[in-house]
Amino acid sequence: MGEKDSSLSQDTSELLMDYLQKNLEAGDTLEGIANWWLERERIDQVVDEVTAVLENLVQKGTLQVVRTPGGVSVYKIKQTLDN
Repeated sequence: MGEKDSSLSQDTSELLMDYLQKNLEAGDTLEGIANWWLERERIDQVVDEVTAVLENLVQKGTLQVVRTPGGVSVYKIKQTLDN
């Protein structure tokens, strides 16, 4: 197993253990674990990363946040007189 494979195995192991620690009664098949547990953990991880990036871009003034009447945040490029 190469270094990249080892890193992927470690990442998958961490995601699996994170899920199990949050869901102590969980049990599933191989396919269920791959399709539901790990995918959900990866989505949570990506959402956290995207949240941080969006907050940073808003702070820099690159993006603006528009709130819908329902309170949902929509991110858009910040309009200036130049564009």
